[in-house]
Amino acid sequence: MSRILAFLACVALAALLAARLLPAHGAGARNPQAPPETEQFAFLIGEWECATRTMQLDGTMADGTARWTGAWILDGWAIQDDWASPRPDGTTFHGTNIRSFNPVTRVWDVRWLPSGTLQWSAYTAERVGETMVMTGGETVDPQGRPTLDRNTFYDIGPDAWKWRKDRSFDGGATWIEGVVWVEATRVR
Repeated sequence: MSRILAFLACVALAALLAARLLPAHGAGARNPQAPPETEQFAFLIGEWECATRTMQLDGTMADGTARWTGAWILDGWAIQDDWASPRPDGTTFHGTNIRSFNPVTRVWDVRWLPSGTLQWSAYTAERVGETMVMTGGETVDPQGRPTLDRNTFYDIGPDAWKWRKDRSFDGGATWIEGVVWVEATRVR
């Protein structure tokens, strides 16, 4: 009898916790109290199969694939998207973004965390016409040069979108366009 009561107590506690932790508006949508601009990156919600082209150190382009998955987090106040792509050595490179619209600055705050280095990179993003443009991610490239990235989402539709990374080695005065290209197609 004590085991049955303990089990029922655990079930009741789990139900209470679930009721308090699950968002009232549903996990698959923007929180109605979040800024309306929070919808600007909602096109990332879902699972995406990606074809990639990445510039190598010698300037040639290498084709690849990736999986990009996005979901609402923080009770519908932000979006988290995860990246996974196979490396030539058979391992997988992972990274994650957390994106939230800042109603004070009127731009997006984006943080990128890649596997391997575990060093957060900061970006800001804003809608420019029909595109979303992220700038930031200051780091040092494999040759020791400081870099600045500009990532542009474009041709955004319900079942596909494209992304291009441009890179600057002089603080944004000049850009090398298309160091990475992504074409995403919805899986679900």
